[in-house]
Amino acid sequence: MLFLKRLFSLVAVCLFLLVTAGPYAAAQESDALRFFQQNPSRSFFRADPPVRRVLNSPLRQQPRAAPRESSYVAPRRRIAPSLPSEAVLVPEPEKAVVPITTHIHIAGDSLAEFLAQGLKEHLADKPEIGVVRRARSSSGIVRDDYYDWNKVLQDLFASPEKVDLLVMMIGSNDRQPLRDETGLNEFRSDRWRDIYVKRLDDLMEVVRAKRLPMIWVGLPPMQSQKLSADMLYINGLLRERANRAGMAYVDIWEGFANDQGQYASSGPDVNGEIVKLRTVDGVHFTKAGARKLGFFVSKEIAPKLNREGNGTEIAALPSDLSEQIKRDAPGLVPQSLQTSLQLPTELPALPLIGVRPLAGPTVALTANTQTVGAQLLKGKSTSPANEMTILVEQALGYGRLPPAKPGRADDFRWPRP
Repeated sequence: MLFLKRLFSLVAVCLFLLVTAGPYAAAQESDALRFFQQNPSRSFFRADPPVRRVLNSPLRQQPRAAPRESSYVAPRRRIAPSLPSEAVLVPEPEKAVVPITTHIHIAGDSLAEFLAQGLKEHLADKPEIGVVRRARSSSGIVRDDYYDWNKVLQDLFASPEKVDLLVMMIGSNDRQPLRDETGLNEFRSDRWRDIYVKRLDDLMEVVRAKRLPMIWVGLPPMQSQKLSADMLYINGLLRERANRAGMAYVDIWEGFANDQGQYASSGPDVNGEIVKLRTVDGVHFTKAGARKLGFFVSKEIAPKLNREGNGTEIAALPSDLSEQIKRDAPGLVPQSLQTSLQLPTELPALPLIGVRPLAGPTVALTANTQTVGAQLLKGKSTSPANEMTILVEQALGYGRLPPAKPGRADDFRWPRP
């Protein structure tokens, strides 16, 4: 009985679907037939975008709209406004080219290349000073058969090229045996030292005969301890012979060393920020290191070119006058000595002790407060005054906060040291 009821229900559903779906299928068939009659070229199997059709809609009886015209509009041509006949175009003024009046020649080995680079950056605001690179890699005083600096300088001075100052940085390749007529002499031997000193004196004599100012730059510490010891030995010879010849010697050792005087790959740059100063080979300089190297030499260049002060040179005072009088009280020099020493006629008056000025002293806010005695900061400063100067300069000048101290509220390091 249950089976008959289910069969009767299934038959009823089928009859209902036949009755209701018949007219709809007929309409679909007539609509498809009408479409192919109007479009005989269309294929039944061609993929067309789906079109939504509404049966018995009045819109289907409307004629097909004509194709739309192209909406492309050619861009309008811009016509420059015509100038009146009396108008005159004034060209922009060209920047004045400052001629180079001072020529500084940098000679030496590969380290001198970095010196020339850093010095050129420091003198960028002085276009009248030109830096000429004359460094030769792998050269030195020992191997004059490879590159003879004595002959090179003689040819330079004989040429029409202008030389106002000569800066020499050399010696990093001289830790090797030196050959002469007696044979091969080992590095640091007495004979080696005598020959090396003689060549240094001959080189300096060539410059002195030309009456040119010359600056000798010492060698920096190296990553190898043995190499650093050899550089110290050569620096001692360079300093000794330069002082004997009356030439300036710039010692850069402490500027690139740590508190113990040993090699340091990083350190404070010219702005007091800790940066990488040496390359991975432990010998040459990075860009920041070259700029710091140029800073040392730039402080010695100005006096050599007579660019500081009024140019008045005071000779050495007699030994009966104390050093305090020479430095702080030039007005106490006897009148009889002023004529012979050619001192300035108008000397500054001595300040009154205990009298406070109405205003002052004047402090330039743009002055470099990180340098003391025209020397760079070196390593970690143990002086509280120097440390405070660095913190103020970093915070106010560059916006860098001082390092947090352990246990303080601004110490956010994790994990805690």
